[in-house]
Amino acid sequence: MINIPEILVANGTGAFLVLFLLLYRIRIAQTNQFDEKIYNFMLIVTFIATVNETLSFIIDAHPGFIFHILQYISNTISSASPGIIVYCWCLFVEYHIHRNFERIKKKSRILAIPLIIATILIIINLLGTGIIFDISKENVYTRGPMNFILYLFVFVYFIESIYTVQKAKTDTILVEFFPIYYFIIPCTIGTMIQGFFFGVSTIWLCVAIAFIIVYIEIQVSISFIDDLSGLYNRKYMNHYLNKLQNDKPKHVYGFLMDINSFKAINDTYGHLKGDYALIQFGKILQYSIDKDSVAIRMGGDEFVIFAKLKSDEEALALKKQITYNVRQFNLKSKEPFHLSFSIGIAKYNGKNIDAFLSAMDDSMYEAKNMHRLMQ
Repeated sequence: MINIPEILVANGTGAFLVLFLLLYRIRIAQTNQFDEKIYNFMLIVTFIATVNETLSFIIDAHPGFIFHILQYISNTISSASPGIIVYCWCLFVEYHIHRNFERIKKKSRILAIPLIIATILIIINLLGTGIIFDISKENVYTRGPMNFILYLFVFVYFIESIYTVQKAKTDTILVEFFPIYYFIIPCTIGTMIQGFFFGVSTIWLCVAIAFIIVYIEIQVSISFIDDLSGLYNRKYMNHYLNKLQNDKPKHVYGFLMDINSFKAINDTYGHLKGDYALIQFGKILQYSIDKDSVAIRMGGDEFVIFAKLKSDEEALALKKQITYNVRQFNLKSKEPFHLSFSIGIAKYNGKNIDAFLSAMDDSMYEAKNMHRLMQ
């Protein structure tokens, strides 16, 4: 039996929480990074889904052709929304940890498979098959025999996000602060209650609470992110190097980079253009690295990449990739400045971090001096 007052209270509270958080985030406009955008998108979808589900419960069993159409539309949206949100959640987790566009590009295609299957099933359901849900002549909603698949896909995405976090921990990526279970546990509880007891509305209130908790907890991670470039910052680099020294992995290379003539860009075109140059160089590094690498802005116009590579040849290939991407930026950009950089490369010997950093530094300044001589 559907309890409309309970649904109005639960979903009304959920909608208010999500809308409040969304408007607050828009007002403070923290960054323009991918994870910030996708987080806001999840909030928007959650708000729409919460309002939509409330409507579907209210109009349930109301006779008439218009209500019949509205039932199909609202329940189709309700069926599709959880899959969209958890798919975006996995992308959010992936980018927030690795800050790597190449990983997102590859993983988004694989992660889309369950969402595509779910979408196909929902479209087939619209043909009147009733495999996901059915609306009777009296406009009463009932679940279809394959409705459970949508719930199954939700939990597949949850498991994948947990795996991503756990894998990152073993790969020396800083994720201690990431509140993965603060999102999954409330969402799981809400989904299971509503899954077992039709007419009880708990999913979207629990999702809203999860988003609030995640937002509060994830503020801790901001201290490890560079505001301007969106890369990890020097504080994170210190953490990474500490873990590197403790774990002593093999085949880790360091790439220390410095933007050539950066002061001239600032002096000639102004600090706004200088900031834009830093932002674009940060994006170039994000697009250049692979899944086993991390890009960091040390400060000023100095950047560093730590990469797990098998050989010096792979290190040289990464250097060439960065050089190519910078060249492509210069060819396509309409900015008055061109980017160039000096780079120093060193391999970690598994013993001395200071020697590792010094080797990168010496190599980079050697490249810097060569650049000056060639001007």
